[in-house]
Amino acid sequence: MMSGRPVRHTALSCLVVVVCAAGCHGWAGRDLLAAPLPDLSRVDAGVQAQVRGRYETLTRALADRADAPELASAFGQYGMVLQAAEFYDVAEPCYLNAQKLAPDEIRWPYYLAGLYKSRGETDKAEAAYKQALALRPDDLATLIWLGRLHLDQGRPEAAEPLFLKANSLAPRTVASGCA
Repeated sequence: MMSGRPVRHTALSCLVVVVCAAGCHGWAGRDLLAAPLPDLSRVDAGVQAQVRGRYETLTRALADRADAPELASAFGQYGMVLQAAEFYDVAEPCYLNAQKLAPDEIRWPYYLAGLYKSRGETDKAEAAYKQALALRPDDLATLIWLGRLHLDQGRPEAAEPLFLKANSLAPRTVASGCA
């Protein structure tokens, strides 16, 4: 006899496939990108449990037609565990969906910038960090990461004003390079 949990998980997985098969069309009039469950066979059991847990939360939010902030959070949280497990190709659409659903939330472009940086896509990382700064111009972490990105690109003149601003916000922060 099967327990209710595996059947429910299967039903939720099927629902997300149906809901997202064509890119999650129709959620509150927005086109959302598909965010499937990746092959977890190469990661340990603890990571598998975390990814599956966030995926279930997302599928439930989609099934319940959650409001935009709740759905954005579900996509973003799923993207975060995927990024931590280095499933970048699935994490990216999660962050893009979260941004679309919560365009004033700094977390999603910030995490997306980190993802792009991890993949070596510096132009995309720079654009995403700038988007995060447009939302919160005094975000210390974003100022520092964008400054470091500029330094890595050999552009100290672009990094300097970011580090100066970071130093003015947090003068004793070593990461700003001005302690």
